[in-house]
Amino acid sequence: MTTVELNNEQAATEPAKSNQGWWQTIDGHLEAWGEYLNPILVKETRQALKSRQFAVTFGLVLITSWIWSVMAIYLRYPGILYSPDGPFLLVGYLDILLFPLVVIIPFSAFRSLASEREDGTFELLSISTLTPRQIINGKLVSSILQMLVYLSALAPCIGFTYLLRGIDIITLAYVITVAFLASILLSAVGLVLACVTQQRHWQSALSVIVILLFIFLFGIGVTISYGAIYEDTGWRMYDQQEFWIVTFALLTVYGSYLHLIIEVAAAQITFESENRSAGIRIAMLIQHFLAVGWLGYVAIQIPREEEFLQILPTILCLHWFIMGSFINGESPVLSPRVKRTIPSYLTDRLWRNWRIPGPDRGYIFVLTGLLSGVLATAFLAWCNTFTSLSTSEATRCITYSFGLLAYTVFFLSAGRLLLRTMNLIFRADIFVSVITHVLMLMAAIMVPLGFQVLFNRTMDSSFNHWTNPFWFFIKAMSNRNFVESPEVVVFLMFLGMMATGLMLLNIMLGAAELVPSRAKSGREEEESPVDLPPEVEDPLLS
Repeated sequence: MTTVELNNEQAATEPAKSNQGWWQTIDGHLEAWGEYLNPILVKETRQALKSRQFAVTFGLVLITSWIWSVMAIYLRYPGILYSPDGPFLLVGYLDILLFPLVVIIPFSAFRSLASEREDGTFELLSISTLTPRQIINGKLVSSILQMLVYLSALAPCIGFTYLLRGIDIITLAYVITVAFLASILLSAVGLVLACVTQQRHWQSALSVIVILLFIFLFGIGVTISYGAIYEDTGWRMYDQQEFWIVTFALLTVYGSYLHLIIEVAAAQITFESENRSAGIRIAMLIQHFLAVGWLGYVAIQIPREEEFLQILPTILCLHWFIMGSFINGESPVLSPRVKRTIPSYLTDRLWRNWRIPGPDRGYIFVLTGLLSGVLATAFLAWCNTFTSLSTSEATRCITYSFGLLAYTVFFLSAGRLLLRTMNLIFRADIFVSVITHVLMLMAAIMVPLGFQVLFNRTMDSSFNHWTNPFWFFIKAMSNRNFVESPEVVVFLMFLGMMATGLMLLNIMLGAAELVPSRAKSGREEEESPVDLPPEVEDPLLS
């Protein structure tokens, strides 16, 4: 081969090598960027998109959407040529989309974490440099990418409904966004449920329960989509400012619950020596402020309606009772790692005390949230008396708020005392705590009903259902003068004294655990002065 031929061959191969190197460089940078963002995201996305389950589901979605297109056009022809049939076809497409979004993807997220805990591969993740929150976020973002694939597959069909008239772009974007956000929330719930147990036989039973739950929610979603798109159009008030304010409020509430669920999932896969409670309690506090802020805003904007002032303490008491039933079952033991994170100064320690794990500190944290919510309601009622709310109406709202506060504090305090007694015999965990509070609430509801059946007394007779907080709520909302009656005031005073007594008893019993001491780290112990033994004179040298 001559020199000229060699030069020509090199000149022909150099562009190919340069092009190949350019693509390899981009691919290498993209892969490194993906690994930097979250290795779990890359792994889960590859496994999900290459799995047989995804291929089958994606193919069924495409085939079903094509069958629905042909069948809907056949059923509506020839009216579809001139009548607005976009909502009719959109309902079908949205129902097809909801099945993978509500059933397949959340259940896949559940199984992805549950299978790793069953097979023992999760231990490799736990000892890596990835934090528990990064692991949960990686699996959740992988589910989001699968949602986007399904959405891109049905996007042409959904766009086709706009061409058929009867539906607008804002409604299309709104309903698809709601379905997308619901799928993200359900995927996060699936990750939480995957951490409930590690035993294989319980995981099998839990898988059946989870798939039935998601199928049930899919049926609810189909019903809502049909009513919101095809039957009722009164909610589409896009030209009103209140509609977008409510939408933004719902988005903030949704974001707070999603944040709480992610924190719960991350806490369940965190080592027991770590602080599992700080992130969850911060999420609880965010939800508390959101409820006070938004319902307070509504109460100020509509001061004539005192029902909004009654809804605020109802939601807060229900929220803190549910959270308190979990917090009362936390372990009182603090690991040395957590103790080393406790601030050194007493003032700083008192300020951050609510973020330290423990049932007694969590109990005080819940009581503080309850009291602040009721005080905020009383302040809003007092402010509305300067506009259009009468003094008697404000008094009714405040009395109702303190009545719910007394109920909630009583049940939480009694539950904390029961769990404190149980811990003397066995370890009462969070599951036992929730069951205990639920049984207490059921007893408060069923015992009056039992006495009513035995003695043939009517529902409206006095002192029948005073132990039932739901009965108190219904009577107060249906009859505005209910909380002003003398017997109700006397009962609420008695209930308040009992709740205060139980609260003070809990505080006295848990006073030693309220402000824990800080443990020294290894370096601090090395640097601390060592007490040397006294010098002893040697008699041989003297």
